[in-house]
Amino acid sequence: MRGNLLVGAMLTLTFVAGCTSPLKRVDGDAGPAGSPFTSASPPSPSASSAPATGSAGPSAPTTRSATPDAPANSTSRPAAPVSEIRRTDWPNAVIRSLKFCGESDDVVVFRNGSNGLDVPCRILPGGARPVYADFITEEPANSPSTEDALVLVELGNSGAARRQALVPVQLDYTGRVRWARPVILGDAPSPSGDRVMTFVSYRVVRDNAVQATVRKLDGGTETRRWRTVDHAGNWERY
Repeated sequence: MRGNLLVGAMLTLTFVAGCTSPLKRVDGDAGPAGSPFTSASPPSPSASSAPATGSAGPSAPTTRSATPDAPANSTSRPAAPVSEIRRTDWPNAVIRSLKFCGESDDVVVFRNGSNGLDVPCRILPGGARPVYADFITEEPANSPSTEDALVLVELGNSGAARRQALVPVQLDYTGRVRWARPVILGDAPSPSGDRVMTFVSYRVVRDNAVQATVRKLDGGTETRRWRTVDHAGNWERY
């Protein structure tokens, strides 16, 4: 079974109810519902999230070094390799075993973010982004440890009854085929379909758990957590 090693550098700590818990390295949280969809090309490694600073007044003059002939420290480090799962073109991904989409075929083929059926399945709707971390239990035990992905998928037409799910995706032993594991289901929509639960944000936290902020049918928000309960990868809320 895959160990609980953290992949990459640790993110900043999350503060929940006055306590801190370290997070596994992730690429980003889901965007808020209704934000523009911008992930039209394979994702690149995370960049620094520190905001650029500027001045509202005139630019300050450049300060020269006190030592006229001090050598410039311009040594550069090679860029970290991008994992195969991060190279995924999610709007056009091919994912096996994604039963949530309701297709009879074992393979779901997305094109421009949708599988194109009458009752469509859309991947990363509303500008949501994938989250990357090493969090899926893998067999055999000596299988190489690789990053996995957590992506948001929505089943149903806009303006009608829809339902969302968080889908864990991992690579097979060849490192090329993408497989869906058991999903984390959002709440069922209201009977008339006019109210839908949405995932506002989601992330992988310590002990391979998933934490999400959800907007409920009544419009309120709450934080929920899930953990796996068996080797098949099924989830329970706790």
